[in-house]
Amino acid sequence: MEKQTKLNPVIRNLLMDILIFIGVLVSFSPSLTGQSLHEWIGLAFGLTLIIHMLLHWNWIAAVTRRFFKATTWRARINYLLGAALFIAFITIIFSGVMESETVLQTFGLTASRGFFWKMLHSASADVTLWLTALHIGLHGRWILNAVNKLFTRRPKVQPSETLAVVPVHIDEQ
Repeated sequence: MEKQTKLNPVIRNLLMDILIFIGVLVSFSPSLTGQSLHEWIGLAFGLTLIIHMLLHWNWIAAVTRRFFKATTWRARINYLLGAALFIAFITIIFSGVMESETVLQTFGLTASRGFFWKMLHSASADVTLWLTALHIGLHGRWILNAVNKLFTRRPKVQPSETLAVVPVHIDEQ
């Protein structure tokens, strides 16, 4: 029977964060991808956002319970920044859907495509960019440690592969 190896949670979170970061960079340049792909990537990004929140749900719940009680200011700032990022990303996704040229038509729906949605989409994207930079800055030490852990993984040594150390007594003469 083959033993399954579990992915280290720190490495898993780092890989998810890298995927999200790449998604953000690609999404912020519709001229690079074209409008249709930009819209589909935006929706996929919404899915990665949900997965990211589920992976961190225990932390979110814990800080929510103790936000006004015993917790650090760093945790409170991180929590508020995360909440602001969530609202900003939801605003981007919703306003993007409301001005969609491709995605909604795939499902037989039409969008309003008004100036308001375009302005809201652009403004929330700008705010999100700044909030993301703050989020990365706040987690800079964690990111460096996680990257270090990713690239300095040591293979696990099986008990049969360890060397026995036998103390030797040398008589002095």
